[in-house]
Amino acid sequence: MENILVIDDDEEIRKLIRDFLQKEKYSVDTAKNGTIAIEMIIQNPDKYSLAVLDLMLPDISGTDVCREVRKFSRLPIIMLTAKSEDVDKIVGLEVGADDYMTKPFNPKELVARIKAIIRRSYSPAGLLRNLIIEENPKPKIITVFFRQTQSLTNRVVSKIISQKDKSKQNLIKLEISQEARKIFVNEEEVRLTNKEFNMLVYLIENKNIVISREKLLENIWGFDFIGESRTIDVHIKELRKKIKDINGDLIETIWAVGYRLNFENDLNKKHLSN
Repeated sequence: MENILVIDDDEEIRKLIRDFLQKEKYSVDTAKNGTIAIEMIIQNPDKYSLAVLDLMLPDISGTDVCREVRKFSRLPIIMLTAKSEDVDKIVGLEVGADDYMTKPFNPKELVARIKAIIRRSYSPAGLLRNLIIEENPKPKIITVFFRQTQSLTNRVVSKIISQKDKSKQNLIKLEISQEARKIFVNEEEVRLTNKEFNMLVYLIENKNIVISREKLLENIWGFDFIGESRTIDVHIKELRKKIKDINGDLIETIWAVGYRLNFENDLNKKHLSN
């Protein structure tokens, strides 16, 4: 029987989630604050298959709980939040949450998401993706160069500038090690979440091809992901910020469809050969 940890300071919500999960034959433990939850996970690191974590806790925030857990565990986490602003979702996803739901929520949908994440996380492919590699002899490095426009946010105008005034651009160098799951931006290591890393690699593997949000959900989150396609936009926004793709020069938004990674063959050939 799989064990779920529910962390929420509201007793009624803890009971509601526990009742629905127990009907689905899950074993459920609960914690009323973040301190208790962290201690429970530390004492039994292999006990839980997933944690449902409220963002607003009385002692420490859900984001801090998630951040602490991620220091020693890849336990899947669904974050519950009463806030709907993108910034709260971004922060939760950035510190390592696998999914989020906004209160009030449908308990049946929460159960469906829990099932989907557990099925995906503990499949052979999921275990391989989450493996932390301790040894990394001569890792294969993917290198991608792109130009960062400095002052223009309009993509059509920035393309014109890119042809006429190279002085308004900075060259950005990305180095990605799939084996070590590390990324360097202009020689400086940048920490990405699992989803951000997988998404960047997937876009690079499909460079210059328009990828729909649905396709990204299918390949990064799994075919049975229940959440909104808006999740993709939140992750892309945070990924761009981390890799200095400020104006979407590398990861381009294709209106009403999805995204495309712009790979300039001449630019990359020139700098890789230097």
